[in-house]
Amino acid sequence: MEEVRGSSSLTRSRHGGGSPARFLQAIAPYFGGKRRLLGQIMKAFPTPADAPVMIDAFLGGGSVSLMAKARGYRVVCNDVALRSAAIGRAFIANDHVTLSTADVTRLLLPRAIPDGPSDDVLPERHARFVRGAMDVALRLGGAKGALLTVLVIRYIMSLRPMGNFGAKAVMQQLSEGRWEEVNPAVLRDSFTRRIQSPPQTICEELIPKINAGVFANGHRNEAQQRDAFDFLSDVEGSVVYLDPPYGGTAAYERALRPLDEILAGRHIDPVPSEFSGRRSVEALDRLIEACRHIPRLVLSYGNAVLRPDELEALVAKHRHNVTVRTIRHAHLAAVSSAEKNATNLEVLVTGGRPR
Repeated sequence: MEEVRGSSSLTRSRHGGGSPARFLQAIAPYFGGKRRLLGQIMKAFPTPADAPVMIDAFLGGGSVSLMAKARGYRVVCNDVALRSAAIGRAFIANDHVTLSTADVTRLLLPRAIPDGPSDDVLPERHARFVRGAMDVALRLGGAKGALLTVLVIRYIMSLRPMGNFGAKAVMQQLSEGRWEEVNPAVLRDSFTRRIQSPPQTICEELIPKINAGVFANGHRNEAQQRDAFDFLSDVEGSVVYLDPPYGGTAAYERALRPLDEILAGRHIDPVPSEFSGRRSVEALDRLIEACRHIPRLVLSYGNAVLRPDELEALVAKHRHNVTVRTIRHAHLAAVSSAEKNATNLEVLVTGGRPR
């Protein structure tokens, strides 16, 4: 079993050197995202020549699929959540449609703004804008609608202190101009500048970053929005990447509920994924079994409920030639305690042909 330390630097260009890969600017900085671990994760994959079709059953923030696309794999990705499915349609399946200043102008045109659950997440001016923008995105559909949805996601997250959707008191303090009450650590975050900016300025800052994620790689890549088991039941590929919610960790459905409600335009009663619940190990076991028709497997998982050796044994029930690599991975201090970071591991497991 090999242990390495995670890197805080951005993954380099698709050729392996030089400046950070520009297309990664398109990816929203979700808590739990894999951008900081991409170098280690991609080492676990066979080359595109050996495994030309990469299956990503839990797209999430999209960094692994986007890097695989840049490296020449044909990518078929999936996620049941709208926030993630939009990323797949915008960057993985799309290879030429981009956003323009004309698209921003369309979002700013006077029109009736639908009601929706955003006023306790953002100040009123920004809340009205994102509700109207999502209305346009859903009406448009297609790649352009997906890109506008990504724009809304990036817009919202840029206005949340450190990406934290639970900081409602801070948002109210800032909305009412009570600066002296705001936590000084929050004031150092660049979002305090953006929160005073007009929507057009924020969008014009985000559009080049989003457009950097749109490129062709010579393949017909696909993005789906389905339950992971349904998706895996009929997808074909050379290597499957699994990054399900980790047992023993906070459920994304709850942590990102405010964002999901804005995107859906209604209040949501979240149902946590079975992968986050008490039967998470059983769900993971069934997930690995569901991939048995795909020749190679790469699994990312945390160590909250399974030790690395236990995870290795679980995968070995289903696969030959199992290897394990552990990565010391510290999250940002703003979102994870020092005690948690001291023991936090990312476990990468690879498996060969099914048993």
